[in-house]
Amino acid sequence: MAMSLLRTPVGALLLCTSLLLAACGGGTDRTKSQLRLVHASSGYAQLDLRVDEQLRQGGVTYGSSASYVEVDPDDTATTVSSSSSATALLSFTPALAAKKHYTVLAYGAAGVLRHVLLDDNTSAPDSGRALLRVLNAAADAGAVDIYLTGSDEALSAAVPVQSGASFGVLGGWITVNSANWRLRVTAAGSKTDVRLDVPVLALPSRHVTTLVLTPGARNASGLEDGGGLLSGALAVAQQGAVTREDARHARVRLAAVVADSGSVAASVGTLTLGAGVGSPALAGYQLLAAGSAAVTVSVNGLPVASPAFTLRAGRDYTLMVHGLLAAARVSWIEDDNRLPSDASRTKLRLINGLAETAGTLAMTLDFNPVADSVGVGTASAYASVAPTTGGGTDGALSVTAPSLPVPVFSARDQILQPGSVYSVFLVGRQAAAVGIVRKDR
Repeated sequence: MAMSLLRTPVGALLLCTSLLLAACGGGTDRTKSQLRLVHASSGYAQLDLRVDEQLRQGGVTYGSSASYVEVDPDDTATTVSSSSSATALLSFTPALAAKKHYTVLAYGAAGVLRHVLLDDNTSAPDSGRALLRVLNAAADAGAVDIYLTGSDEALSAAVPVQSGASFGVLGGWITVNSANWRLRVTAAGSKTDVRLDVPVLALPSRHVTTLVLTPGARNASGLEDGGGLLSGALAVAQQGAVTREDARHARVRLAAVVADSGSVAASVGTLTLGAGVGSPALAGYQLLAAGSAAVTVSVNGLPVASPAFTLRAGRDYTLMVHGLLAAARVSWIEDDNRLPSDASRTKLRLINGLAETAGTLAMTLDFNPVADSVGVGTASAYASVAPTTGGGTDGALSVTAPSLPVPVFSARDQILQPGSVYSVFLVGRQAAAVGIVRKDR
C-alpha cells in the first residue's frame, strides 16, 4: 500500500511551507516594510519614488497612488523626483518598521516640494465610527476651518470639527460617526468665506482617512493654474484608495465703475452680485458653481449686453461694468490671488476700466515700469515689486496714456505691504479719471 504523502518527511516540509506562506499573506516578506507614494503636489505632473537608489514607483499622477511596495526597513534612503528629471526634489530617510505600512505624501508647489510620512497602522475605531485627520496642503488658502454637516444644514448653526488648520500641519485624529457627510472648508473664523464645498464625503464604518486640502485651480494635467484661495481635496484612506475631490466652484466680485455714477445691477446665474450699486464701487467675492452661466447686467435700469461666460473651477474673477451711461459694457477679468512666491515682495497690476475705449495705459511705481499697453476692459499681468512704506520716501504711483502731457492718475505715499496682492483700477472719464488702489489679498 502506498504511504500517504503527509506521513513522509518531504510531505511534512511541503505542508509547513504552505502554512507559513498563508500566514504571511500569500508570500509577503514579514521582515519588510510596505511603502507607497501619494501625489498631492500642485507643481509637478508626475512624481517618482526611489528607495536605495532604485525606482520603486514611477509616473504617479496628482490624486493617485501606486500600490504599496516592499522595502527594507534598514535601508530606506528615499528620494522623490519629477518623472521628467532625475534630480531629486526631496531626499530623506524615513524611520520604518517591519510589517508596517507607510505613505509618503508629497505636496507643495514647484520648487518648494514638501513631504509628510503617514503611519498607516492606526487601529480602526468602533463599528459605526470613523477616524479623520486633516493636512492643509494649500498654501494660498491660509488657515481654514473644517465642517462636516448634513446635506442641507446651514453653516451658521454648525461647529467645525477642526478649527484653524494651518498650512503644512498634520492635525490629530478626530472621531466622527460613519456617514456620507457634506464637507465644507472656510477661512478660519468665518462661516461665509467658503473655500471648498463637497456634497458627499464618504467616511465608512471603521475607516481611517487623512483629508488633504490642495490648491483648487488645476489644468488637465493636474498642475496649479491660477486662482488662489479656493481648495480641492484628496481623501487618503489608510491602506486604501485615494479619492480625488476637485474644486467645483469659482468666486466672482462686481466692479461697478460706470462713468457719471451709474447704478449697476448684475447677476450670474441665480447669484445676485449687486442690485442698484452706485459707481464707483468694488464688492467682495461670492462663491458660485463653475461652468457656463447666464449673465444679466443693467445700468440705471437699462439692460447691457452680457454674453454667457464660462467660469473655471477654483478661480477668481472680476465682473467689471464700465463705460458711459448710454454705452456701458461688461468685461471679465481673471484674478490671481495667490500669494507672492517671495513673501518679501508684493504683487501689483493695473486694470483699465475707463469709460472711453481709445488708447492704452501704462503704470509706474516709484518711476519703475509696472504695466504697459493695457487696453480698456483688460488687466495687466501681475508685477513683483518691492513693498512701500509711504511717508514721503516711496509709494509714488503714476498711470499715463500715450500722447497725453500729464499722467491720467497719480498718487503719492501709497503703502504696499509685503506678501500682499494689489490691483489699481482706473475708472471714469479719462479727463477726470479716478484711481482705486485695492488690496485684494
